[in-house]
Amino acid sequence: METERRTFEIDGLEVRALEDGAPLIVGYAVVFNSMSEVMVDARGRKFRERIAPGTFDRILAGAPDVRALWNHNADLPLGRTRNNTLRIVKDGQGLRIELKPPPTTWGTDASVSIRRGDVSGMSFAFAVNGQAGDVWEKGGADGIAMRTIVDADLYEVSPVTFPAYPATQVMVRSVTVPDFESDSQAADEINERDADRAVVAARLQHDMDILRRR
Repeated sequence: METERRTFEIDGLEVRALEDGAPLIVGYAVVFNSMSEVMVDARGRKFRERIAPGTFDRILAGAPDVRALWNHNADLPLGRTRNNTLRIVKDGQGLRIELKPPPTTWGTDASVSIRRGDVSGMSFAFAVNGQAGDVWEKGGADGIAMRTIVDADLYEVSPVTFPAYPATQVMVRSVTVPDFESDSQAADEINERDADRAVVAARLQHDMDILRRR
């Protein structure tokens, strides 16, 4: 399973104050059924994707040890589910986080930057669970394939400076869009062979019926 990251601009990422005055970062790390911008796989094939509501049910049921980092930097940890400084809650919209940043320079920087609105992006790192972890659909009129992620492991969430899906297309090297044209061609060839066999079998049956009448 290869780790993938997705980043997006989030409305409502904010810093609240706990009873003791400590900051609490609140927002959505994952939004369900939100259509991505066009992305490109390693072969240059375009696709869009969305996260199904049940994608992380399996991993969340096992109480995973998910980390929160500042701008994906492993040297700048902000929280962790194991010690309850990071809480992840699923609701109808997505995966909502409640993050208690540490009283470190980077923890303070994160709180101040989010409160001021300098940082409004969230990112999450995940790995699709095998071949059954995502579902592909052939593109419609625009020819762009659709990927729906239905089962994945969640490793990390991060407030980030630059939100995902910029105007330019995002290259995702760990993803390979299926060759729908080849699959369709192969299916057509199989159908043609089956049709030919049916014709031959019908002719043989017809000849045998004639022979029996004689």
